[in-house]
Amino acid sequence: MTITYLDVETTFVINENRRTDPSPFNSENKLVSVQYSHDSGPIHFHWFHHKDLDEAAAELTIGESFNLVQDVLDKTTVLIGHNIKFDLMWLWESGFDYTGGVYDTMIGEYVLLREQKWGLSLADSCIRRNVAMKKSDLTHDYLKAGTGFDAMPMETVEEYGIADIESTRQLHQAQEEIFRNSHNSPMRKHLELMNKFLPTLAVIERNGIKIDFVTLEKVRKEYEIEQAQLRIKMEETCRDVMGDTHVNFASPEQVSQLIYSRKIINKKNWAETFNTGLNEKGKPLRRPYMSVSKFASLVKSMTTRVHKTQAQHCHKCHGRGEFFKTKKDGNKWKKSSKCPACFGAGYIYIPLPKIGGLTLNPRDVMDVSANGFATDKATLVRLQGIATYNGNTKAQEFLKSTIRLNAVDVYLSSFVGGISRNTRNNGVLHPRFNQCVTRTTRLSSSDPNFQNQPRGSTFPVRAVVVSRFDNGCILQADYSQLEFRIAAQLCGDETMIKDILSGSDVHKYTASIIFNKPEADITKEERTEAKAHTFKPLYGGTTGTPNEMEYYKAFVEKYPRLGEWHEALQVEAISTGVVTLYTGQQFAFPDTRRLANGNASGAPSIKNYPVQGLAGGCVVPLALIHLQNEIVRKGITSKIINTVHDSIVLDVFPGEEEEVARMTYDAMTKVDKQFEEQYNVSWKVPLAVDLEIGKDWLNMQEYHLTNLS
Repeated sequence: MTITYLDVETTFVINENRRTDPSPFNSENKLVSVQYSHDSGPIHFHWFHHKDLDEAAAELTIGESFNLVQDVLDKTTVLIGHNIKFDLMWLWESGFDYTGGVYDTMIGEYVLLREQKWGLSLADSCIRRNVAMKKSDLTHDYLKAGTGFDAMPMETVEEYGIADIESTRQLHQAQEEIFRNSHNSPMRKHLELMNKFLPTLAVIERNGIKIDFVTLEKVRKEYEIEQAQLRIKMEETCRDVMGDTHVNFASPEQVSQLIYSRKIINKKNWAETFNTGLNEKGKPLRRPYMSVSKFASLVKSMTTRVHKTQAQHCHKCHGRGEFFKTKKDGNKWKKSSKCPACFGAGYIYIPLPKIGGLTLNPRDVMDVSANGFATDKATLVRLQGIATYNGNTKAQEFLKSTIRLNAVDVYLSSFVGGISRNTRNNGVLHPRFNQCVTRTTRLSSSDPNFQNQPRGSTFPVRAVVVSRFDNGCILQADYSQLEFRIAAQLCGDETMIKDILSGSDVHKYTASIIFNKPEADITKEERTEAKAHTFKPLYGGTTGTPNEMEYYKAFVEKYPRLGEWHEALQVEAISTGVVTLYTGQQFAFPDTRRLANGNASGAPSIKNYPVQGLAGGCVVPLALIHLQNEIVRKGITSKIINTVHDSIVLDVFPGEEEEVARMTYDAMTKVDKQFEEQYNVSWKVPLAVDLEIGKDWLNMQEYHLTNLS
């Protein structure tokens, strides 16, 4: 085995948001240097672009450097670097060829930290492992001033690049030593898969996604219209329940006052009583335990009721919001002062007898926030369900609009705006896939985030994803009920496995209890709505409306081994601070303790991470690796362009529809073979995949394979 430590330096463009863009897919960027070393051998440095390179000699120098680097790549078995995906794509985009294995020291750190949120940069990692530090101080001032590696002194770039190789080499050696420890060695299995998956991700990222800008602009306008309509509707409700009090819907504090009809008297006392701050590690403080009655008593004593108001012109400034102070000589100051009576508004609010707001109630101490009470999406969804059950139409409609407005704001900024900002001049978008961000080993993506989005027909942004091929199409393959099947695989509940083998539709079963009607009468919309509730008891969820709570209870009674497995996970987390899967994945839960209600602190995450980790961190990567290998082996023109949680998306070349659909279906449904080879564990449950195809990623129809075995 030939190991090569490698690093590249590149130019970067500074975009309109003052962010540096070193992407290899930006046509303005260039490769500055490549530096490498074999194992413990000398470090070699090669120039490819710099303003001080002699033009006459540059062409010859670059040609020689290219051949030398390619010769090294041809002889390399494992290419090692920190965030090596970046270097690998730059090599490919610069014309180099490499198909060998990789080892990413950033992934090594991520695995060793058991997916905790600690710094993963090369500098942070070197400090943590007490190895040679990269020389960031050499380039810090240049980079801060916007000076790229192509314009820094050549000796500075060379010293910096060589130091990076030495830091990476020592970090890798330190990691190898740590993984030899019997406590850490089981994690090697998953480390191997993540590194094996990295080149496939690089290919998908490099393939990119073709964007239809005409459709994107249409979607933007539709969202902006909906955004305005939602605000008008919410303002009408606000005037109805708050009188003239203006509420800024972007302010959690003001929204909290509107929803819960309570305002904090003293924020400092509030924070000290309910531990709403962060500890020295930047993590939320542990909330105090208290009974429901004590909580209610404290809330009443530490808040005041919000009242409807009527606005009146300020008597002090006569509605101007400002006034001019008078000097001792009787002349007025040239500059006006803000009115202290109305704080510059020009009017004051006169409280009316009627209580304002929607008068909803917080559950317990976990609903407390620094500015009042929780207004996050999960809380708003729960409150909406309670308002619906209680027939509180006004609260139900306002919360529904609030949830939707928050979503539309995100869609406009993160998706529509993110696509506009990051799509290249050729109309292709290259979202970055991140293996070392989530706590579950599931992928995330950025520039823009293409992961956290609604499914299918509910998300118009998907219509902007089209084929790059004339008469081509978009194919999506989506695992069916994957998390339910993964939970069955992990807990071994016989009834769960039996239901899967018999083709039982677990989402229809969920909907039948929640909507109190036979499974045969459940509509497609009701089944879709019930999906979130199906997954909730997989992670130990018990709260909700009476019908939902009835379902959660029935779920646990139907699948008893799931509950036993959940308890075993909690015991492991409490006793060891870590949950370990047979895949080698380990999830850290430091400071976990048993609560008075019998659950472990952080119980939903303890029950959730193993399921999501096996699904998104093992099953989907194995399917993608196998599919990409088949695409290369068969010389297929179609390209994998995206993966979102449990699905794979391809840009299909005309005439390859049936072959690509079958290859994708086989790669996803027969992943059990790859799983057993990787982890030496028997796979117990069949996997099901739904196929859809269309001219874009939104308007799709079911695709049925012929002669499906």
